[in-house]
Amino acid sequence: MRFFIVTLMQKSRHYKKNIPRFSLGEVYVARTYESDMQQKLHRFKFVHNHVDTEYFRTLFRALIEESGIKNLSEYSVVYPPISLKDRIFRGPNHAKKLAILFASIIGSKNVFCPFTKSFFAGHQSRRKKGERKKVQSEYVFKKNQRAPLKNTEVILIDDIITTGYTAHTLGRLLQRSGTKKTIGFFLSSKKVERN
Repeated sequence: MRFFIVTLMQKSRHYKKNIPRFSLGEVYVARTYESDMQQKLHRFKFVHNHVDTEYFRTLFRALIEESGIKNLSEYSVVYPPISLKDRIFRGPNHAKKLAILFASIIGSKNVFCPFTKSFFAGHQSRRKKGERKKVQSEYVFKKNQRAPLKNTEVILIDDIITTGYTAHTLGRLLQRSGTKKTIGFFLSSKKVERN
């Protein structure tokens, strides 16, 4: 299998340039977004298809190798929440399943979602670029979740990063909780329409 790997410097610089004081130290993205990714995620989420699981495992391993980061097993692995409305209409959180898969690859036993999302929060994929900044008011920490993150190194896992506002918002919350470092690993990156 051949994969498109985006290097650290390309993606980290991109988001740091577009978002003032971008909160993630490094950003790794496996490939550009295509429609087959959505199909693979859907099967992975609902069917637990072995072929798709191995596909995502291979992408994550390639990202880990690309990053060159050592001792990843010492990192906490976190993922973005979905709103209750999304859980009702769209099913389980595939970011959670991806985070569990990633944690199994690196040997981390600390994988969880310390955040919650407001019930009526809109889905990012349905927003135009300028509207995506609104995400900053939609995420907060769950009760008693800040303390376990203090002085830890954290990996944020998600399927897609576009403008970077969700990743930045979650990274900023993590910074406020006292984390030492946050790295983002994402399966895909997609350009969004301009305003």
